[in-house]
Amino acid sequence: MLTPRQQEILELIVQLYADLEVPIGSKTLLKESYLKVSPATIRNDMVVLEQNGFLVKAHTSSGRIPSNEGYQYYVDRLLDTDKWKNIYDSDRKAVSELFRNRPADSFMMAKIVADLFVSLTGFPCLVFGQSKEEHKIADFKLIRLEGNSIMSILVTDLSHVESQLYRSHFSLSDGELSKVSEIINVELRGVPLEDAYHRLKLTIPLLLQRQVSQLIDFSPLIEKAIQQLKGHRYSISGKNNLFDVMDRQITPRDFKNLFNLLDGSKELFDTFEQRSEGIEVLFGQDFAPKGMQNLALVMGTFTLDVQKMTISILGSSTMKFSRMITLMDQMIKEFTN
Repeated sequence: MLTPRQQEILELIVQLYADLEVPIGSKTLLKESYLKVSPATIRNDMVVLEQNGFLVKAHTSSGRIPSNEGYQYYVDRLLDTDKWKNIYDSDRKAVSELFRNRPADSFMMAKIVADLFVSLTGFPCLVFGQSKEEHKIADFKLIRLEGNSIMSILVTDLSHVESQLYRSHFSLSDGELSKVSEIINVELRGVPLEDAYHRLKLTIPLLLQRQVSQLIDFSPLIEKAIQQLKGHRYSISGKNNLFDVMDRQITPRDFKNLFNLLDGSKELFDTFEQRSEGIEVLFGQDFAPKGMQNLALVMGTFTLDVQKMTISILGSSTMKFSRMITLMDQMIKEFTN
């Protein structure tokens, strides 16, 4: 448990390191702050912070820099307080002004906001949209085709239709096909697609095996429907600005891996899908390729009508988090009020 002074020292080191980009020592802390303690007291507190994993000692000097844990502690406290809510008024006004002529398409508006964030911060901005409509299974049918081929058809309660062709090494009679359809409809009709997918993976194949002596997996059909209905929409603004914030020691391969991630990869979409409404900060080890721990993603997530959206600012872990959080806070208010 950190003391209030140790918490203040950690916050100051994070802020000063972002401004100065050099390891922070006790003399710098005293010079750049209003702390009324001796250099020895500050050094002792810095040792405690280092022992707790919040600071790392630089090899080239006696100064310290924040660790990943230190950044996370700082951001968590920042999100849990109101310190940042009365600063960066010009940023808040810029976001509010942007919404005066708001287009009807919310995703288009989100892209306009992203362009503003790029202009204000110099960092790339990512926009992710996903439909939140909940589809349930209304009907499941099997149609015999030539040979052992079967067409499976899924209809949801919101009239979405999905089909998939199955080719098997065995033949099912018309009676067995009818029995399979009946079992699946009894088990899944009215069930949300996500729940239906898990049942088709785990329990229903065994039930079908007992009834028709065949182990059949229709879960890929549900998975296909889920992917179609998620309705992912994705955009990135200012991607080339990454070259200004990345460590110069990053290799071309590292850049390639990062750009592959940002070009709408499944890994990135999975990260967005897991977000809860509100503001959150992720650091490199939680979302970026190996060796990208110095990156951070400030994310603002909200739901509008039946669409869940996340707007994210991607930059270095030394960015001014209070400013990024202010932008996200105002953006969410404008979208949801």
